[in-house]
Amino acid sequence: MTERSQIKALVACDLDGTLLAADGSPAPGIAAALADLAARGARLVVCTGRPLYGAEKAVAVLRADPVAYVCYHGALVVDAATGERLRHLTIPADAATGIVDEARERGLSATVYDGDERRDLAPAAGGAALDLRALAGITRIVLSGPPALVAESFPGLGATWGSGLRLEQAGDGIVDVLHGGADKGDALRLVAAHLGVPGALIVACGDAAADESLLLAAAVRMAVGDAPVSLRAAAQLVVSQAGLAEALRRAAESWG
Repeated sequence: MTERSQIKALVACDLDGTLLAADGSPAPGIAAALADLAARGARLVVCTGRPLYGAEKAVAVLRADPVAYVCYHGALVVDAATGERLRHLTIPADAATGIVDEARERGLSATVYDGDERRDLAPAAGGAALDLRALAGITRIVLSGPPALVAESFPGLGATWGSGLRLEQAGDGIVDVLHGGADKGDALRLVAAHLGVPGALIVACGDAAADESLLLAAAVRMAVGDAPVSLRAAAQLVVSQAGLAEALRRAAESWG
């Protein structure tokens, strides 16, 4: 990676609810703060549940220059300068085919991310089966449908396909499926090792339960906004989204 020797610290941040407000705009003052931090050698690592293409769109809004992307909650890790995939955890094709077939038979729709390419699949007509083994590598599956149907289907799907996979109800009417090893904290440690940055020079911030492992991989840990109790317990600081920019600047004072 170019200019690697100039990286003094890493700022690992979630996007939605942390760097981005509910309407998708940057949190107050955060774009300027990230630019100031980058000028001082504290470089951004984007850590998000979004696909890579969605993370890149957000970075354009933030006018930021990250050194790495941690996407799909850590299933895909990419060096931003070179495009090198540092990690890509995929769902085994047989399991992917089985869970999508069963979900569609139950009347749910499925969205399959082949690498970082989205493919939408409607509920099955007449029980038509799929074979996803020809895809390059399935990073994520999102199952969706009426909330009551999803809630009814989730226990059975989890019992059959949960081994080795990460199945979560991501909202009303949505089930998110990832490789069981997808983890933001592990991904951040991988990025830090790749860049040669020690853990003592990492600050992390997030707003959701999925960010707990991210915070625990950092020396300075910030929970943002209405973070859940578990995340607040893992954090050293709890800041409002409006106060995040100033909190990051204060954290950078110790980096020289």
